[in-house]
Amino acid sequence: MSKLVTPSLFGSIGWYNKAPASWKEKAYRDLYNTLARKYKPPVGAAKRGIDFEDHLYRILKKKKDIDKVKCSDRFKEILNHCKGGQFQVKSKSFIDIDDVEYCLYGKIDVLFPTQIIDIKTTGKWDQHSEEKYLGSMQHIMYLYNENMEIFQYIIAVFNGNVSTEIKEVKILNYAEKFREKLKNRIVVEIRKQNRFFKEHPALLALYNNKYSLY
Repeated sequence: MSKLVTPSLFGSIGWYNKAPASWKEKAYRDLYNTLARKYKPPVGAAKRGIDFEDHLYRILKKKKDIDKVKCSDRFKEILNHCKGGQFQVKSKSFIDIDDVEYCLYGKIDVLFPTQIIDIKTTGKWDQHSEEKYLGSMQHIMYLYNENMEIFQYIIAVFNGNVSTEIKEVKILNYAEKFREKLKNRIVVEIRKQNRFFKEHPALLALYNNKYSLY
């Protein structure tokens, strides 16, 4: 059976590796729960993000005239970017690395024939924010899976972690026309992931016996 690889798993491992000492225990616990498939109902900013996307998709699926939708100009801007796409599309491909088959899996927020859009929400934007998104593996994996070249993050920046007011909309673009480069990046990251699991036997057991049983 193939081993499951997802952008969220890469992100959880990356957060654990980078977490300061004061956050290390929580980062490990979150990673452990992810691998054990123990999920808690989202709260706070996480729930706001899910509710935001659900509201966005509901409006777009009704195919309303966006100009007539009662909402802020910033929300309307995001609606226009996503209009005409397919929503929450499962994306999957398989890749062999060192005689092991891996399943690259995720859900694409908005899929167009030649472009992928991912919706993000955050309570702040600083000098490290762009690096956080473009340094992730999400766009790499999805472009590889769908054999596409263009990926766009659309980020709704709220006025803090509680507010429902969109302060600004940030758009980050990524493009790569050589699929082999995407594959090489994925191979490198999966090998890093494997080295990490070898150093953490308890997590490796969960990865093999729980997380990868999709």
